[in-house]
Amino acid sequence: MKRVAVTVAALLCAGLAACGTAGGVPVPGSSSSPSSSSADPVVPGPADPVVGVASTAPADPPLSLSDSRSDPSADPSAIGSDADPLPAPFTGDESMVWVPAGDHRVPGTLALPADAAGRQVPAVLMLHGDLGTRDADGDMFARLAAALAARGIASLRIDFAGTGESEEPDLSLDYPNMVLDATASLDYLQQDPTGDGAIDPDRIAILGLSRGGGIGATVTGTVPGVAAFVSWSGAVYNGYDEDPDGHEEARENGYVPLDFGDRIFKLGLNWFDTIEASHPLDDVSGYTGPILAVVGSDDQIVDPEVSTIFLQTVASTDTTLHVVDGADHGFTVDEQVGDEAIRVTTDWLVSRLGSG
Repeated sequence: MKRVAVTVAALLCAGLAACGTAGGVPVPGSSSSPSSSSADPVVPGPADPVVGVASTAPADPPLSLSDSRSDPSADPSAIGSDADPLPAPFTGDESMVWVPAGDHRVPGTLALPADAAGRQVPAVLMLHGDLGTRDADGDMFARLAAALAARGIASLRIDFAGTGESEEPDLSLDYPNMVLDATASLDYLQQDPTGDGAIDPDRIAILGLSRGGGIGATVTGTVPGVAAFVSWSGAVYNGYDEDPDGHEEARENGYVPLDFGDRIFKLGLNWFDTIEASHPLDDVSGYTGPILAVVGSDDQIVDPEVSTIFLQTVASTDTTLHVVDGADHGFTVDEQVGDEAIRVTTDWLVSRLGSG
């Protein structure tokens, strides 16, 4: 049997599953339900191609992608203009780790700066999208880890339950389990897995890509101790039924089979139910720490306007929006857009967390 749900098919672009569009996401505070189609997913046109930075506080007027109210000295678009080559991924001090998370363990890759021993360094927890993995999608997380390590920042990238090298079954993939894995991984970093005090528990950030952005928003807003939050094409909106047809099939059969070519992935009813019931935008609304949202102007999976609404909703007065001109959902359309997302993110994290 070969069946790929309409919404999920659209979301498997580059292996990233995060649902939602500005046209289908209620404005924060609205009780209305988004319209759905059983034929084709609603994919709005991309935002105007603008590369820039926008900062806002909740009391500001509506945010335009072309607004620029950041401190120019902290403008990520002005940093790294000399375009020095980024370090190669999968090099340096990386190690496979297993994070304890309730009744299971979470696979991850811990990357440390080469000279981290004997000093405290900040760290970043990286969260992938629904059907991605920690090392898929153009190696963006591995590339970012290398760039961060070169600047004195450690990182941990994980596979959620049911994905990648996880030992858990497919059907364990759902919103609460992703939040559980992310929370356990945050605690793992705060407890300093190096054993020699190399990671500073007070300087740990979370970065989420696609659905990982929604998971990261929930954890950032509900678990104390997150020093900064970065959303890459983040699905930071309150849940709704993103694929009514797939949801109905899952109600009938317990799951929807997704044909990945080399395997059939069972996307469980619990995934559909818990995504619909999730509310990451509400979860993160009270967060007051620094936030960076990086989006692609040509993102056809999560409209860039979702990040605009997100930044207008949070309590933080240190919010930055960066739009990568011509970039797709995963910043993998070409190396240049990936480089820009990595440079902007690395420079911003150094400015907010410091380095080792």
